[in-house]
Amino acid sequence: FLSKERIYSKSAVIYFYIPLFSSYNRSLYKDLFYKSFMDHKRFFSRKADEVAKDLIGRLLIRKTSDGTTARQITEVGAYEEGKEIHSRKGMKYSPGSLYLMSRRGNQLFNIATDREGYASCVEVREVAFHDGVIKGPGAISNYFRITKDLDGMAFGDELQISEEPVDPKKIKKSKGDADNCIGYFSLVG
Repeated sequence: FLSKERIYSKSAVIYFYIPLFSSYNRSLYKDLFYKSFMDHKRFFSRKADEVAKDLIGRLLIRKTSDGTTARQITEVGAYEEGKEIHSRKGMKYSPGSLYLMSRRGNQLFNIATDREGYASCVEVREVAFHDGVIKGPGAISNYFRITKDLDGMAFGDELQISEEPVDPKKIKKSKGDADNCIGYFSLVG
């Protein structure tokens, strides 16, 4: 039993196969062979709804001294402008910067989009792995051990996005509940 894995570079896609018989082997091979070549700043320098749709199906990766954790993004919220309140100041960070919105004791996992100084972001609302899902931007921050001291950190080394998005036909848009929510985008099927 083998899994086909990809490594992306600016000029090529390299495929390699890894055994699936244990998650340890999978993690070991990914740590040995995986390197992110994505230009995160450029990726996130687009409208929030465009970024949200493009994140569905991709991997959210966190690298620490303890190892690498990666989960598939299955639901994202897109937000732009709205009321000027203190908790939304991170929406104006440079595109591709982690924005942690404090709410009810949780750090909600958001990423600034579009351009610096303009209130725009995506909120990672659900991630999945082989035998389950993690729902809620606060639970995702906790799972990936994202703490308030990482607020404003740029994606690239410790935090990364990789893989390809899913076919747009597999993405469902639903109405969001906040005054500045463009919508929620989720993986169907």
